[in-house]
Amino acid sequence: MIKSTSHGRRTATVLAAAAATAVGVGLVASPASAATAWESLSLPPVTYAKNSVLPFDGQNAYVKNVRLCTDECTFSPTLWQKTGTVWKQVPTPSDAEVGVLAGTGVNDLWVFGSRYAPTGSYRFNHYDGTKWTSNLNPEPKNAEVLDAQAVSRNDVWAVGNYRDGVGGWHPMATHWNGSSWKTTKLTGISGEFNAVDVNSPTDVWAVGYRRKDGGHQPLAMHYDGTAWSEVPVHETPGERYVLSEVISKGPNDAWVAAGSKVSHWNGKTWTRHDTPASWPRFAYRGGQLYAGLAASPKLVRWNGSAWVTETPPTEGIQVDQLTTTPDGSLYAVHSEGNSFSPKSYLSRLAPPAAP
Repeated sequence: MIKSTSHGRRTATVLAAAAATAVGVGLVASPASAATAWESLSLPPVTYAKNSVLPFDGQNAYVKNVRLCTDECTFSPTLWQKTGTVWKQVPTPSDAEVGVLAGTGVNDLWVFGSRYAPTGSYRFNHYDGTKWTSNLNPEPKNAEVLDAQAVSRNDVWAVGNYRDGVGGWHPMATHWNGSSWKTTKLTGISGEFNAVDVNSPTDVWAVGYRRKDGGHQPLAMHYDGTAWSEVPVHETPGERYVLSEVISKGPNDAWVAAGSKVSHWNGKTWTRHDTPASWPRFAYRGGQLYAGLAASPKLVRWNGSAWVTETPPTEGIQVDQLTTTPDGSLYAVHSEGNSFSPKSYLSRLAPPAAP
């Protein structure tokens, strides 16, 4: 299923990678036979911008495009639709900026964003390929979405934070069943969810952080179709340890990341398998886990015991996003430059050949 694009974990400008000295880093060369040529694809014709992509297949996709300023200026994110090789700009909702994208096709797009106001205002908008249905958020002053995933038109999950009106933030998850949103507020926890991964209505993971002892510690929770349960991650007191990425194959097989700290859940315990550079972006291709990184090596794959280097997209110095489409293709957004003059690229890796 297609992973979302997010203004947090999948579109933020990533920093230079940490050195590969953290616990559990393993890195070996990948066999040459594993390498496959990346296909370079076009992006919307906007210079000095960061892009995040929501692809559906080889012909159709949406892209959120954020131009960055070199002086006192502001640019609102723009939204583009790809049909074949042609990009066209899509008018955005009038009541909010484009934040997180999720959807199942060009006629089924969700946009979660904010409308600037003294009290805060968070919008859920849907685009059917022609028109917008706006402000579907049942609690627009409280529920902020930081990541989302659409499983089908009638099964969409979004996570973020719920603001209680007295200065408190709490993790929040909300689900669209085709007609309405049902929101779960974890008011007993101070913190937020940054990322979500959905396998089925009874198998959902959400990760982020909880405020504890004046700092931030990891928060990982699983939903079994009835209730959310915490799966405690080993803490590092005195450090800012915020989970920003999650991917799973089921309730007993999940990966989470914070910086270069990467942990795997096997149903009983977490085991550290840190990546050689920071900010991994996870995706599965052919049943194997890939991670795009913020520095060299730009792309690694988990071989069951260690991270092995893979042939990365040619351009850029870092991978900002990985996502897999239903046909098994792996898409990467990669970039170079600094925060004042970024340049983004889009590449596709075809599905692996059938055995």
